Amino acid sequence: MEEIKIPLQTKGIRKYVVKKEDTAIYQHSGEVNVLGTPRLLAMMEEVSYKSIEQFLPEGMVSVGTQMSIQHLKPSIEGEEIVCESTLLSYKDRELTFEVVVSDCRQRVGEGLCKRVIVNKERFEQKARKVALGE
Repeated sequence: MEEIKIPLQTKGIRKYVVKKEDTAIYQHSGEVNVLGTPRLLAMMEEVSYKSIEQFLPEGMVSVGTQMSIQHLKPSIEGEEIVCESTLLSYKDRELTFEVVVSDCRQRVGEGLCKRVIVNKERFEQKARKVALGE
């Protein structure tokens, strides 16, 4: 595999508006109408992987391997939140991001996201073989 250069401290940022589909009730993760933790995690993962896409050669992608997050404060439907990732380390094909989510008043969530760079076609072929017991 060719060497892939991704600068440390590469940042990703995206604004989201909390929608009904993002709530814990809709996500089946609780009984409250606030941003659900599964959706918070997905936002963190999305910002992380999108921040490095530009550095990957054709056919290469990153896949999530580990998430460690804290959901610190609730966010209500209609509220704008900002998700920001920072690449902390990159060794071999393994990446570690710090991810912070905030609203206009406070930090909503924080955590670490780990990803690995893979060849998309080979990864999907292997996944199919494993799923089919081949």
